[in-house]
Amino acid sequence: MNLLRLNIWRKFIIAGFLVAVTAMFAIDWGYHFHVGHVVRLFVGAVAFWLAVDRL
Repeated sequence: MNLLRLNIWRKFIIAGFLVAVTAMFAIDWGYHFHVGHVVRLFVGAVAFWLAVDRL
């Protein structure tokens, strides 16, 4: 996957997913996050990715 050739919306989806996962584990929210949360974020990112195909 060539990141330079992706459209702007897909770049936002990838960046948002990475920022969310990083913030989830780096910031002390007072809650213990685990892999299941990352999987849910990933499924949401894939859903947005597929929705971008329809645009």
